[in-house]
Amino acid sequence: MIGLGWVPPSEEGVMLLPAGCQWDAVRTSAAIADAAFQILDGTENCAAIIDPRTSSTYWLLPPGETAGFAHWERLGRYVTLLAAGSRTHYVGVPPSHRRTGPGLHWRITGEWSGRYLAQPYYLGAVLTSAVFFAHGPGALPTPCALCERELQPKESVTLTARRTPTDPPRTLTVHPACARTARLRASSQEPRP
Repeated sequence: MIGLGWVPPSEEGVMLLPAGCQWDAVRTSAAIADAAFQILDGTENCAAIIDPRTSSTYWLLPPGETAGFAHWERLGRYVTLLAAGSRTHYVGVPPSHRRTGPGLHWRITGEWSGRYLAQPYYLGAVLTSAVFFAHGPGALPTPCALCERELQPKESVTLTARRTPTDPPRTLTVHPACARTARLRASSQEPRP
């Protein structure tokens, strides 16, 4: 179950808090955030931290909920995941009442849900669309059709197979190891150029 109940401190100034403790965070550019807000407004009405000085936007996520989610790996060039790990990342968190600049502030929608933490899977899908919108369809690497991790063209196979027994046959580009693990029965298997 995703815990979405965290609220920022009510102190007057900005607090520097470590990611990976009470929440994880993702950071992206203003251009990608603007594209994401067009999708998020009205659907995922959670708050985001705007840093006008660096033209960055931060979304806070429940801690540990991003582990194993392949979207973050694919988005790595445009979206930085700040979570618990070998290096501690700090995020400036404005007080809950600061909703306008000029400094760090919360971006709150008109139909705000009251949540300061975003749903990681939904936000990841929206940010994927936002990267496509802001930078074009070639901006992100192709994902493996089975594990969704980044696929290097020289290390992939394209096969005609079924993902499940009830699926119609279709062309899948996958890691060779994923094809073996899934025991895909292919009518043809060729290295991808």
